[in-house]
Amino acid sequence: MRRVAVFGLGQFGASVARRLYKEGIEVLAVDRELRLVEEIQDEVTVAVAFDSTIRENLLAYDVPNMDAVVVAIGTNFEATVLVTVQVKQMGVPLIVVKALNPLRRQVLLSIGADRVVMPEEEMGTRLAEELVHESVVDYVELPRGFSLRRIAVQPQWAGRTLSELSLLRTEKLNLVQVVRARTGAHEPELVPVPHGDIRLHAGDRIDVIGPDEVLARYLL
Repeated sequence: MRRVAVFGLGQFGASVARRLYKEGIEVLAVDRELRLVEEIQDEVTVAVAFDSTIRENLLAYDVPNMDAVVVAIGTNFEATVLVTVQVKQMGVPLIVVKALNPLRRQVLLSIGADRVVMPEEEMGTRLAEELVHESVVDYVELPRGFSLRRIAVQPQWAGRTLSELSLLRTEKLNLVQVVRARTGAHEPELVPVPHGDIRLHAGDRIDVIGPDEVLARYLL
Protein backbone atom coordinates (compact mmCIF):
# COMPACT_ATOMS: atom_id res chain seq x y z
CA MET A 1 0.00 0.00 0.00
CA ARG A 2 1.46 3.30 -1.12
CA ARG A 3 -1.31 5.92 -1.45
CA VAL A 4 -4.20 6.60 0.94
CA ALA A 5 -6.82 9.35 1.07
CA VAL A 6 -8.26 10.32 4.46
CA PHE A 7 -11.54 12.24 4.48
CA GLY A 8 -12.36 13.98 7.75
CA LEU A 9 -9.61 15.39 9.94
CA GLY A 10 -11.12 15.20 13.38
CA GLN A 11 -9.17 13.47 16.13
CA PHE A 12 -9.55 10.00 14.59
CA GLY A 13 -8.95 10.95 10.95
CA ALA A 14 -5.99 13.18 11.73
CA SER A 15 -4.42 10.45 13.87
CA VAL A 16 -4.76 7.92 11.05
CA ALA A 17 -3.34 10.34 8.49
CA ARG A 18 -0.32 11.24 10.63
CA ARG A 19 0.48 7.60 11.43
CA LEU A 20 0.24 6.53 7.79
CA TYR A 21 2.54 9.34 6.72
CA LYS A 22 5.09 8.41 9.39
CA GLU A 23 5.01 4.86 8.05
CA GLY A 24 6.01 6.09 4.61
CA ILE A 25 2.57 6.15 2.98
CA GLU A 26 1.64 8.96 0.59
CA VAL A 27 -1.36 10.61 2.29
CA LEU A 28 -4.01 12.92 0.88
CA ALA A 29 -5.75 14.52 3.88
CA VAL A 30 -9.10 16.23 3.24
CA ASP A 31 -11.58 18.22 5.30
CA ARG A 32 -14.09 20.98 4.62
CA GLU A 33 -12.70 22.99 7.54
CA LEU A 34 -9.61 24.94 6.55
CA ARG A 35 -8.36 25.16 10.14
CA LEU A 36 -8.07 21.39 10.41
CA VAL A 37 -6.30 21.20 7.07
CA GLU A 38 -3.79 23.84 8.09
CA GLU A 39 -3.07 22.03 11.37
CA ILE A 40 -1.97 18.87 9.56
CA GLN A 41 -0.48 20.22 6.34
CA ASP A 42 3.13 19.72 7.45
CA GLU A 43 2.49 16.15 8.60
CA VAL A 44 1.04 14.58 5.43
CA THR A 45 1.84 14.56 1.73
CA VAL A 46 -1.05 16.78 0.63
CA ALA A 47 -3.65 18.50 2.80
CA VAL A 48 -6.54 20.24 1.11
CA ALA A 49 -9.92 21.73 2.02
CA PHE A 50 -12.81 20.71 -0.21
CA ASP A 51 -16.26 19.10 -0.18
CA SER A 52 -15.54 15.40 -0.57
CA THR A 53 -19.15 14.61 -1.48
CA ILE A 54 -18.61 16.29 -4.87
CA ARG A 55 -17.39 13.76 -7.43
CA GLU A 56 -15.40 16.32 -9.43
CA ASN A 57 -13.29 17.13 -6.37
CA LEU A 58 -12.45 13.46 -5.88
CA LEU A 59 -11.45 13.09 -9.52
CA ALA A 60 -9.33 16.24 -9.41
CA TYR A 61 -7.19 14.73 -6.65
CA ASP A 62 -6.88 11.30 -8.28
CA VAL A 63 -8.88 9.48 -5.62
CA PRO A 64 -9.84 6.59 -8.00
CA ASN A 65 -6.16 5.60 -8.10
CA MET A 66 -5.69 5.47 -4.33
CA ASP A 67 -4.81 2.12 -2.76
CA ALA A 68 -7.22 2.81 0.08
CA VAL A 69 -9.62 5.44 1.40
CA VAL A 70 -10.44 6.20 5.03
CA VAL A 71 -13.78 7.97 5.54
CA ALA A 72 -13.69 9.56 9.00
CA ILE A 73 -16.18 12.37 8.53
CA GLY A 74 -17.82 11.69 11.89
CA THR A 75 -21.27 13.03 12.75
CA ASN A 76 -22.31 13.90 9.16
CA PHE A 77 -23.65 10.49 8.21
CA GLU A 78 -25.11 11.65 4.90
CA ALA A 79 -21.68 12.86 3.78
CA THR A 80 -20.12 9.59 4.96
CA VAL A 81 -22.57 7.59 2.85
CA LEU A 82 -22.08 9.79 -0.23
CA VAL A 83 -18.30 9.56 -0.10
CA THR A 84 -18.36 5.81 0.53
CA VAL A 85 -20.67 5.12 -2.41
CA GLN A 86 -18.67 7.30 -4.77
CA VAL A 87 -15.25 5.87 -3.97
CA LYS A 88 -16.74 2.37 -4.23
CA GLN A 89 -18.02 3.22 -7.71
CA MET A 90 -14.57 4.54 -8.59
CA GLY A 91 -13.06 1.16 -7.82
CA VAL A 92 -10.91 2.00 -4.80
CA PRO A 93 -9.81 -1.47 -3.58
CA LEU A 94 -10.03 -0.84 0.18
CA ILE A 95 -12.57 1.44 1.89
CA VAL A 96 -12.43 1.88 5.67
CA VAL A 97 -15.19 3.96 7.26
CA LYS A 98 -15.78 5.32 10.74
CA ALA A 99 -19.23 4.76 12.27
CA LEU A 100 -20.77 5.99 15.49
CA ASN A 101 -23.10 3.06 16.18
CA PRO A 102 -23.85 -0.53 15.06
CA LEU A 103 -26.83 0.45 12.91
CA ARG A 104 -24.72 2.84 10.84
CA ARG A 105 -22.04 0.18 10.65
CA GLN A 106 -24.48 -2.22 8.99
CA VAL A 107 -25.63 0.45 6.53
CA LEU A 108 -22.04 1.28 5.54
CA LEU A 109 -21.12 -2.37 5.04
CA SER A 110 -24.19 -2.84 2.85
CA ILE A 111 -23.20 0.02 0.51
CA GLY A 112 -19.66 -1.12 -0.06
CA ALA A 113 -17.40 -0.35 2.90
CA ASP A 114 -14.79 -3.07 3.30
CA ARG A 115 -14.30 -2.34 6.97
CA VAL A 116 -16.21 -0.18 9.43
CA VAL A 117 -14.60 0.89 12.67
CA MET A 118 -16.13 2.30 15.83
CA PRO A 119 -13.02 3.69 17.54
CA GLU A 120 -14.53 4.52 20.91
CA GLU A 121 -16.19 1.12 21.31
CA GLU A 122 -13.14 -0.80 20.08
CA MET A 123 -10.89 1.10 22.47
CA GLY A 124 -13.27 0.39 25.34
CA THR A 125 -13.36 -3.32 24.51
CA ARG A 126 -9.59 -3.44 24.28
CA LEU A 127 -9.16 -1.73 27.64
CA ALA A 128 -11.56 -4.20 29.24
CA GLU A 129 -9.58 -7.11 27.80
CA GLU A 130 -6.37 -5.63 29.20
CA LEU A 131 -7.89 -5.35 32.66
CA VAL A 132 -9.38 -8.84 32.63
CA HIS A 133 -6.62 -10.83 30.98
CA GLU A 134 -3.60 -8.75 31.97
CA SER A 135 -2.11 -9.62 28.60
CA VAL A 136 -2.87 -8.12 25.19
CA VAL A 137 -1.09 -7.77 21.89
CA ASP A 138 0.29 -4.34 22.76
CA TYR A 139 2.45 -5.95 25.43
CA VAL A 140 3.76 -9.00 23.59
CA GLU A 141 7.54 -8.78 23.64
CA LEU A 142 8.86 -9.33 20.13
CA PRO A 143 12.31 -8.84 18.60
CA ARG A 144 13.16 -5.30 17.61
CA GLY A 145 11.62 -4.47 14.23
CA PHE A 146 8.76 -6.97 14.56
CA SER A 147 5.14 -6.35 15.61
CA LEU A 148 1.80 -8.06 16.02
CA ARG A 149 -0.84 -6.20 14.01
CA ARG A 150 -4.36 -6.61 12.63
CA ILE A 151 -4.50 -5.94 8.90
CA ALA A 152 -7.19 -6.09 6.23
CA VAL A 153 -7.25 -8.98 3.78
CA GLN A 154 -5.91 -7.57 0.53
CA PRO A 155 -7.99 -7.88 -2.66
CA GLN A 156 -5.46 -10.25 -4.21
CA TRP A 157 -5.74 -12.57 -1.19
CA ALA A 158 -9.53 -12.86 -1.17
CA GLY A 159 -10.88 -16.20 -2.36
CA ARG A 160 -7.61 -18.05 -1.79
CA THR A 161 -6.75 -20.52 0.94
CA LEU A 162 -3.97 -19.94 3.45
CA SER A 163 -2.03 -22.82 1.92
CA GLU A 164 -2.25 -21.22 -1.50
CA LEU A 165 -1.13 -17.83 -0.15
CA SER A 166 1.67 -19.13 2.07
CA LEU A 167 2.01 -15.70 3.68
CA LEU A 168 4.97 -16.73 5.82
CA ARG A 169 6.98 -17.63 2.74
CA THR A 170 5.82 -14.86 0.39
CA GLU A 171 5.28 -11.94 2.81
CA LYS A 172 7.17 -13.00 5.97
CA LEU A 173 3.87 -12.76 7.86
CA ASN A 174 3.05 -15.34 10.53
CA LEU A 175 -0.74 -15.59 10.81
CA VAL A 176 -2.22 -15.79 14.32
CA GLN A 177 -5.96 -15.65 13.63
CA VAL A 178 -8.62 -14.68 11.12
CA VAL A 179 -11.23 -12.08 12.15
CA ARG A 180 -14.43 -12.51 10.12
CA ALA A 181 -17.63 -10.43 10.21
CA ARG A 182 -20.83 -12.39 10.82
CA THR A 183 -24.08 -11.41 9.10
CA GLY A 184 -26.47 -9.93 11.63
CA ALA A 185 -23.95 -10.15 14.47
CA HIS A 186 -22.07 -7.28 16.05
CA GLU A 187 -19.11 -9.33 17.25
CA PRO A 188 -16.88 -10.93 14.59
CA GLU A 189 -16.05 -14.61 14.36
CA LEU A 190 -12.49 -15.39 15.48
CA VAL A 191 -10.62 -18.27 13.88
CA PRO A 192 -7.41 -18.74 15.92
CA VAL A 193 -4.44 -20.68 14.51
CA PRO A 194 -6.36 -21.43 11.29
CA HIS A 195 -5.68 -24.47 9.14
CA GLY A 196 -4.25 -24.10 5.65
CA ASP A 197 -7.61 -24.93 4.02
CA ILE A 198 -9.25 -21.80 5.46
CA ARG A 199 -10.24 -19.54 2.58
CA LEU A 200 -9.94 -15.78 3.11
CA HIS A 201 -12.87 -13.55 2.21
CA ALA A 202 -13.05 -9.92 1.17
CA GLY A 203 -13.70 -7.95 4.37
CA ASP A 204 -11.81 -10.38 6.60
CA ARG A 205 -9.03 -9.13 8.83
CA ILE A 206 -6.07 -11.12 10.03
CA ASP A 207 -3.79 -10.83 13.04
CA VAL A 208 -0.21 -11.38 11.96
CA ILE A 209 3.33 -11.13 13.31
CA GLY A 210 5.90 -9.77 10.91
CA PRO A 211 8.63 -7.23 10.15
CA ASP A 212 7.56 -3.62 10.63
CA GLU A 213 8.62 -2.67 7.11
CA VAL A 214 6.32 -5.34 5.67
CA LEU A 215 3.41 -4.52 7.97
CA ALA A 216 3.66 -0.82 7.03
CA ARG A 217 2.45 -1.70 3.54
CA TYR A 218 -0.84 -3.01 4.91
CA LEU A 219 -1.59 -0.91 7.98
CA LEU A 220 -4.34 1.67 8.13
